[in-house]
Amino acid sequence: MLRRTAPALAAATLLLAACGGSGTPELTDPKEIVTQGLEATAEIESVHFTMSVDGSASIPDLGGEIELTGTELSGDLTTDGAAHVEFVVPAMFGLTGEMIAVDGASYTKTSLTGETWSKSTLGEDDPLAGALDPTEALDRVREFLDKEGVEVEKLDDAECGEETCYAVRLTIPAAVLAEAGEGQDLDPGELVGEALVLDLLFDREDRWLTEASTRIVAESVGELTLSLSFSAFNEPVEIEAPPADQVTEGGQGLPF
Repeated sequence: MLRRTAPALAAATLLLAACGGSGTPELTDPKEIVTQGLEATAEIESVHFTMSVDGSASIPDLGGEIELTGTELSGDLTTDGAAHVEFVVPAMFGLTGEMIAVDGASYTKTSLTGETWSKSTLGEDDPLAGALDPTEALDRVREFLDKEGVEVEKLDDAECGEETCYAVRLTIPAAVLAEAGEGQDLDPGELVGEALVLDLLFDREDRWLTEASTRIVAESVGELTLSLSFSAFNEPVEIEAPPADQVTEGGQGLPF
């Protein structure tokens, strides 16, 4: 009996290996990788992120070109509107700090303002209002995938931590970005040059977006490399407001 079933077991093992080793189907179409990846990412409930910046930016109001290498934001986001972010901006007098967003309020403290937290109400336009709500942004990316001129290329798989990820390059011409943002004063070409090129990594097993990076070279902006990585998907996160005796009312949120 074992001799009869051995070939079938061997064939099943090879099939599972070809599909990713755990029954998850292998993906080869880069658009499908992006689409499935965005759908999976939109369903997460919490995530840890790290955003880093390398290069210099052209900021005339601050005296011309500013070196931003070493700038980093990291923290935890949840779908119930909570966030805890730490940041360091060496170019701004070695600025460091934290921000907590919870229950419709934000609390900020920095190395320039001491140990007291400054409290403010989160408005609709605040970057942390709603915290982790990727649906709108992901829908926008889906719209871009079928636009004329947009290129989606599957690259060789890449290592991402202890796993292997699908690698996809998404190239969106500035003209397409301008069309999507019609009516706005800002010209995307001034920010990204001829095109926005995003290198995306998606976990092969769960399809989650684990990294997005881009390099921007534009006269009005400078030369910057931005990298955004995600980890600790759906892990328990507890975010609470600071103790009341360490908080003062009235604040401006993130100082940049």
